Amino acid sequence: MTDTACLAAIRESYDTVAADYAAAIKAPAELDALSRAMLAAFAELVRTTGLGPVADVGCGPGKVTAHLTEPGLSACGIDVSPKMIELAREAYPNLRFAVGSMTALEIGDNNLGGILAFYSTHHTPPELLPVVFAEFHRTLAPGGHLMLVCRVGEAEHLRRTLAHGDGPGSLGVGPVGVGDAGEGRG
Repeated sequence: MTDTACLAAIRESYDTVAADYAAAIKAPAELDALSRAMLAAFAELVRTTGLGPVADVGCGPGKVTAHLTEPGLSACGIDVSPKMIELAREAYPNLRFAVGSMTALEIGDNNLGGILAFYSTHHTPPELLPVVFAEFHRTLAPGGHLMLVCRVGEAEHLRRTLAHGDGPGSLGVGPVGVGDAGEGRG
């Protein structure tokens, strides 16, 4: 699948399930203790470096983006789904959200103090991961921080081939040689 075809499929799928997805995912305060602690540590690291804002890449409905701003961090959200961005803007009108792809971030070189990819790379075909990581490297300021969160199974590794859920707009789960089976965003 090409980059363009993959992005179009992910966009269509998440646009289809956006409202249900936003209602179903937990707010950061409801996450497990380790996830909350990791988000807090990441926010503190980025805030204290003073290197620039955080981009929450694959932000979905913006819950984690908003959470990052609570300790005084400047954060923006980016997602491939226009419907997710619409929901994020409605829920958090004072924050910045943009439609975009992690394969081609519309952010200048060395502009970010941090990038958060919170369960958002699992839709990326393995052959495109080098493109994604090159974009992260390009946009992070020297000394900036990346927090990449994903899940891996103990048996066969699975990667959602396209979307979240099993209802309309779902694009299923498929086995791959490497990857993850996270319940996050694309």
